[in-house]
Amino acid sequence: MKTLGYDLKEVLNLFSERKVFDLRGISSRLIREAAMQNDYAKAELGVIAYALHKIETKPHFVNSEAWAKVKQIISDHLAEAEIAINTNNSEKFFQSLKAIILNITKIDNEIGNYAQNVYEKSKVKQASLAYSYGLSIAQSAALTGADQKEVQSYIGFTTMHDEEPESKNITERVKELKALVEAQ
Repeated sequence: MKTLGYDLKEVLNLFSERKVFDLRGISSRLIREAAMQNDYAKAELGVIAYALHKIETKPHFVNSEAWAKVKQIISDHLAEAEIAINTNNSEKFFQSLKAIILNITKIDNEIGNYAQNVYEKSKVKQASLAYSYGLSIAQSAALTGADQKEVQSYIGFTTMHDEEPESKNITERVKELKALVEAQ
């Protein structure tokens, strides 16, 4: 498993280089690791990475003058968060993440096209992913900060609940999940 400092640096690099599909990939890895370790910080970074992925895939965002300014602010806060985590300053780390979320929400309110904002949708989507890794709906919602009813509705809307039940027990699934993480 990667350290949170490594993850922050990776998210910052991918975001700066507009590698939007890699951002989505790292968000999935972060949620998987967060689910395994019940790690709120990794979950929060995973939700942020997913929200940034969604924004960066929308032309009305990336072609906006306002987005260029906000993108730089978010990059600065990601860099601050990386420094904070590497110096064990958890208070500054969470302040930086909160500032990123505030900027994502603000720009989405200004130029977004939907009633539910990108960040809230990202929390629900990532919670459903955590659910697919074996957490309960309540655990998934708590890990990402998503509304439990929204997560339940989203999961019900997908075909996730219709899939064949896992024939392996929880110990076997955790062992396989750890092997997958170590292989990365």
